[in-house]
Amino acid sequence: MTADGSRGNLSGRIIAVGSVLFLIAAIVVTVQYFQKTAAATVSATTSGFERAEDDSTLRMFVDVTRKNTDTESYCIVQALDYDKIEVGRREFLIPPGGDSTERYTVEIPTRGLPVAGKVYGCHEKVPAYLTEAEPR
Repeated sequence: MTADGSRGNLSGRIIAVGSVLFLIAAIVVTVQYFQKTAAATVSATTSGFERAEDDSTLRMFVDVTRKNTDTESYCIVQALDYDKIEVGRREFLIPPGGDSTERYTVEIPTRGLPVAGKVYGCHEKVPAYLTEAEPR
């Protein structure tokens, strides 16, 4: 009788320890996620788009919000076709200064018929090959 009771007791302890470890791991992942999203210093939203006159360029209007306007940043935008497949991509530089939220007009050359645009992402770490600002 004691052998069966100790087996059940051992199984219960293993389940309890496993549950506690799972809960700790879930809390760590959740905290890291919120720290990462709170640390984002540059964000952008699409405020509109239109196909340019030549049907191979998408003109996109992007509202960029920065926490720190003293440093340069950049964003990546995409042009999409009817199947939501990327047909063009463009990176544009946001120079230091200005308001915390500003609208940029970006023209994206495409290799297919563009019908929509979206923001891929933004960051403050500007790649070396982006050296001058895009015209607004």
